[in-house]
Amino acid sequence: MMLFEQDTQVGDDRSTGEPWGKRLWLTLALVAVATSCLLSYGISTWPMADDEVPTLVEMGLLHVDPRAFSVPASQLETLPKALPVWYAFQRYALSLVPSNELGFRLPSLFCAILEVSLAFLLAARWRGLWYAVGLAIVLDGSQLFVYLAQVGRFYSMPLLLLTLTLAVIALPRGGIGMILATAVLTVLSVLSHNVTVAVFVLAFLAACPAWWLGRAGWHVLVRSGVAALTATLLYFLYLRPLVRGWSSTGNPTPVLVSFAAQAGIPLLALALLGCWLAVVRRDQGRSMLWWALMFAGSLCFLQGTSMSWNPRYFLFFLPALWILAAHSMHFIARTLRYGSVGTAWYCAVVLLLLPSLASHYQDGSRHDYRQAAEVIASSARPEQPILSDDAETISYYLPVSLREGLRVRTKVKRVPTSEFFLVCRSNAWTPLPQIPHRRMDLLAEIHRRRYDQFSHILRVYRVASVEGLE
Repeated sequence: MMLFEQDTQVGDDRSTGEPWGKRLWLTLALVAVATSCLLSYGISTWPMADDEVPTLVEMGLLHVDPRAFSVPASQLETLPKALPVWYAFQRYALSLVPSNELGFRLPSLFCAILEVSLAFLLAARWRGLWYAVGLAIVLDGSQLFVYLAQVGRFYSMPLLLLTLTLAVIALPRGGIGMILATAVLTVLSVLSHNVTVAVFVLAFLAACPAWWLGRAGWHVLVRSGVAALTATLLYFLYLRPLVRGWSSTGNPTPVLVSFAAQAGIPLLALALLGCWLAVVRRDQGRSMLWWALMFAGSLCFLQGTSMSWNPRYFLFFLPALWILAAHSMHFIARTLRYGSVGTAWYCAVVLLLLPSLASHYQDGSRHDYRQAAEVIASSARPEQPILSDDAETISYYLPVSLREGLRVRTKVKRVPTSEFFLVCRSNAWTPLPQIPHRRMDLLAEIHRRRYDQFSHILRVYRVASVEGLE
């Protein structure tokens, strides 16, 4: 049984799914091995990301002074109630692995490998091996996906559940059982990450015009409607009272600029080409209009909402982009009649994605608070004031004697008059910090060269006391 509706005829070819057999399983095994290597590279060496320490605190595995968090302490207690499915999974998974940085990340890595393997298998059964390989390249070459696969936080598992839900929505066969499966998977997805509520609503809004134009089946309209209704009810009846008034670290970059940077220009360009193909070339994929409308709706939603988006949450709006980007790759490959020229085209896409992936392997796409803590530990006295961005993260590496003086830089209204240390995160374009009428000695500038537009720079300063300047 084919997992998805077959595309209509394209020239003299008919796009059919790859049948079950040795070729499919062998290719899946190769993709899984390649994905495992790409996603696991460096995972045991990266310092803690700013999301990982709060995770341990929220699960009761680590104690950090609430004053070291930029968000209210009550939010740390409430978050597990808003995401009970993910926290239950994570607690169980962490009981099976070592209690170290690698062990904290293994559950996320496992789900990410499953995500790529599942996406490949579904894509192969839907449109054949060439399309599936293109989709695997797109996923494994997405810097944001690779980065979050190496972070012990609620990203990989909710994305896997979201993929399963969208796959069930798209299945052409099945009756009431598939509707029930859609509802159950929607609940699991939303209670693993609440941002998926928006994705399910967008999927239904995209299905309405797609169905009216004859580009999506009735089952897509009905199941996406069930998913949207289930997610909306869950949000208003359960989640909204929990998350009302929450604060976020925010993102000063314009949201669409940030989205484009996180998605990557090569994949964004391929996705836009996929949108154009979906509109003007119905013969290249009947159901692609649904994905194109979902992608366009995501951009409108991100731009139209007043909230400041954490760039990591863009991950849940990327599946439509990935599907469309793989659609463009497949279209060009079949236009080139596959073979060696088509293979060269796929290799060209890989080369376009390499700078971003190689950049991630330079620094793990995070600020190195481990090294910053070493600099401070070699210079600071016990209980000496330390102001730091991501204070909770550097506290993981600071000795106990230095944690007493640690505070979140953005929450301090008046800087200490005595000598203190300042740890600032920035990128290559952020102005240097200044404290009027105070001498600031740069002790360390911690970063590694990258080959893309991102940079993760940590600067450690010793700020002289007021008395020392008199």
